[in-house]
Amino acid sequence: QHRHKDSPKPIIMSDALSSNQPTVRVVIGSLCNSHARRQFVDVITHFPDEVEHILTRYAEIWVNDAHTLEQQMLPSARQAYHQQHSLPIMEEIKLWGEEHLSSGKVESNSSLGCALRYFIKHYEGLSCFCTFDGVKLDNNLIEAMLKIIVRDRKNAMFHKTLHGATIGDIITSMIASASEAGINVFEYFTTLQREKVQVRANPERYLPWHYLDQPGSLVN
Repeated sequence: QHRHKDSPKPIIMSDALSSNQPTVRVVIGSLCNSHARRQFVDVITHFPDEVEHILTRYAEIWVNDAHTLEQQMLPSARQAYHQQHSLPIMEEIKLWGEEHLSSGKVESNSSLGCALRYFIKHYEGLSCFCTFDGVKLDNNLIEAMLKIIVRDRKNAMFHKTLHGATIGDIITSMIASASEAGINVFEYFTTLQREKVQVRANPERYLPWHYLDQPGSLVN
């Protein structure tokens, strides 16, 4: 609500559940391709030949995305690259699904038919990474982070007191931050306990991103 009116539309990524779509303002609603891909992975045992073809083509898009990261492309260049190399693959999968559904080669209400209908229905959101700067291919990174919180919530049932749960939250946050910073979490926590007096005196020096991956070694 406080976003400047001249700012570009916010980019939201989720799966296709309607409950995940904001209603308070206009956004660019992109969808996670890993969710769409998983629809096919889940039915490969029942339709091995058809699904293998789709997954083989779909995999090329992740190869393209890895190339854009390796080349450190700017968002505009990355979007243009995907539009040239990945969008034709997305269109091919969509046309393949439409043809197989309309001809009856794939039953619409079968598990493969449901996966194809999901892809076709949500094609615009799934292909946003080819049409808008800065849109990601999937939401895997954020979902991996969210799982940390989900595990903490699950384990919270075993906390005896609210204070204990609060400490658990803090430790979970520190572990996640340390892991994201690429440091040895065990050695980091050992250092915090060994140098607890210094930690209390200068906590900013012991933040995960100031810690080097060597026991007791910190950035000055």
